[in-house]
Amino acid sequence: MQAKQHKRRQIDISIEALSQRWQIILSCVLGVLLASAMLIGSLLFYVPTEGSVLAPFHARFIALLPYTPTPFLSWSLLLLLLAGALLCCLLIGIKSVRFSHRALGVVKDIEAAALDRAMRDPLTGLHNRTGFKLKLDQCLEAHDESDLVGVIYVDLDRFKEVNDGFGHEMGDKLLVAVAARMKDICGAGVTIARLGGDEFALIVEERSSCDEIVTLGEELSRNLGLPFLLGTTEVLIGGSVGIVIAPEDGRDSTILVRRADISMYRVKAAGRGQALRFVPSMEDEIRRRKFLESELRLAIQRDQLEVFYQPTMASDGETMVGVEALLRWHHPDEGMISPGVFIPLAEESGLIVEIGSWVMRRALQDAMEWPDIHIAINVSPVQFRRKDLLETTLALIEEIGIEARRVEIEITEGVLMEDADAAIALISGFRNAGLHVALDDFGTGYASLSYLRRFPFDKLKVDQAFVRNLGVTQGSAAIIHSVVALGRSLGMTVHAEGVETLEHHIFLRAAGCHHFQGFYFAKPMNKKALEAFMSKRSPSPSLSFARMG
Repeated sequence: MQAKQHKRRQIDISIEALSQRWQIILSCVLGVLLASAMLIGSLLFYVPTEGSVLAPFHARFIALLPYTPTPFLSWSLLLLLLAGALLCCLLIGIKSVRFSHRALGVVKDIEAAALDRAMRDPLTGLHNRTGFKLKLDQCLEAHDESDLVGVIYVDLDRFKEVNDGFGHEMGDKLLVAVAARMKDICGAGVTIARLGGDEFALIVEERSSCDEIVTLGEELSRNLGLPFLLGTTEVLIGGSVGIVIAPEDGRDSTILVRRADISMYRVKAAGRGQALRFVPSMEDEIRRRKFLESELRLAIQRDQLEVFYQPTMASDGETMVGVEALLRWHHPDEGMISPGVFIPLAEESGLIVEIGSWVMRRALQDAMEWPDIHIAINVSPVQFRRKDLLETTLALIEEIGIEARRVEIEITEGVLMEDADAAIALISGFRNAGLHVALDDFGTGYASLSYLRRFPFDKLKVDQAFVRNLGVTQGSAAIIHSVVALGRSLGMTVHAEGVETLEHHIFLRAAGCHHFQGFYFAKPMNKKALEAFMSKRSPSPSLSFARMG
């Protein structure tokens, strides 16, 4: 196709060059004809007077003529020359118009090609974000209220892992393969666009029902979850799909795009790899999240945040060996807001760094008043990724004056998978400074036995979901026995969370757990309540948290 267009352009250029040469020739002929007409006209209208300067030239011109000038012959020749000049003018004009028309066509072709390139993604050949928006506006304008127009947003799952693990070249090949698979699935009546990165969008026309559009979205999600073979490498990703349908979900392109994006991110939050159609309640949740985020930014200044503490008990169930610092938010209008709501919000917005620093400072300050117990502080994945975490933590410990051996840093499995070498270096840095490091919620993430051996943890915390499911879910007891055996074999203290009954405590102690935490012993409480709780119990006589066998 490109070769044909190139050949056609060469032919057009040749024709244009030929037209230009003919214009030059005709212009020269026109000049000669007009000059001759002027000379012939001089015979008719100019009679030199005796002694005139032009008289000799006039006589010489008459002598050079091939005929004897008479008025009839001169008039005939003059009219013939003027007719020839007029014909030349006409030909020049026609050639100019044809040349201009052809040149204009070439310019239009170039402009159309440039516009198409501006509307296309250079990697996949699909429409880009600009082309998608233009096409969507055109579709909505062309269709009436009874016609259905679907907008499907697709975000690839685990694409970053492919890019980081295999390189950007492999990532580009994957995007091209995704585009090809989408074309095969969608067929006619669907415009596909790559909006940027790993985000795609589709405009679906020519469908008679909403169910057909939703089914297409589900088919996309299902097929994107199948393996992609890139050369000799097989990669497995997935697709989170959000769906809106005009006119039910709106007629304005901006509103439709926003709602498709909202439904797609709802899928992400729910575990990815699914297709979900927009419902109005999603926007209500977004507005609430925005409200809570703005309120959370002011919560520290307004003294709405408070650190609660939940005791950690020894195996006898009576001796308190430490506490875990847990954040609570008292909102004046909303009441007590669950950490499950505002902690993820703080992590997504980046507020967790400021809030985490505030919690650590407050917890360490409070712990200075409880000299015989250790204090466990959770560090979020966002905080863990910061290169200055070790430096700022050690500086704060030195500023407050607490013993490093009393401080325990808790992290989750997810941070280990992102950059294992960096995680090992940071954990080792904490331990070399005298702090203890615990792996929180073990069993819910990705850490395997071989992976876990690489990390120098002091404590392994069994996730409370396994404890609460004892006697309820088949296999929970076996999982707990395995986790406890794993921790003890690696020389770690094994800590059970979510202990809510005496039966839990008896089973876990028999399984070999060292420490216990849960509502059976005490709920999370503020500083004043904790001090009252502590006054009724004897603290552990030892602050040694060395690895236990």
